Amino acid sequence: MLTFRLHMVFAPRSCDEAAAALRSIAGPVRAEPGCSATRVQQDTDGSCGLTWVSEWRSVEDFERHLRGSAFRQIVAVIEMAEGPPEVEIDDVNSRRGFELIEEILSRSPTNSAGIGTV
Repeated sequence: MLTFRLHMVFAPRSCDEAAAALRSIAGPVRAEPGCSATRVQQDTDGSCGLTWVSEWRSVEDFERHLRGSAFRQIVAVIEMAEGPPEVEIDDVNSRRGFELIEEILSRSPTNSAGIGTV
């Protein structure tokens, strides 16, 4: 699994246009082979920071996406930003859910050094 995160900051005058453009791309990207999720998130601090997140089943699926027309549309949105984007690409070998929390909480409250946990 691979997660692609792209954070951009826009001037107030172009914020709505950038957000609308990213939202219009989300559906077509989600329909691409190997894409398991897409999200567009807006910062809540009053600025116009937008984050694009897409999750891919494999590196090959993500590479195919980078060569496609939807990614060219994302690049056009990046060019509207006030500065360079922050980019994070996480290659995850496994994903666990609530069962990991249950497993951790069911362990002894004392770690190997004999110190109690909170």
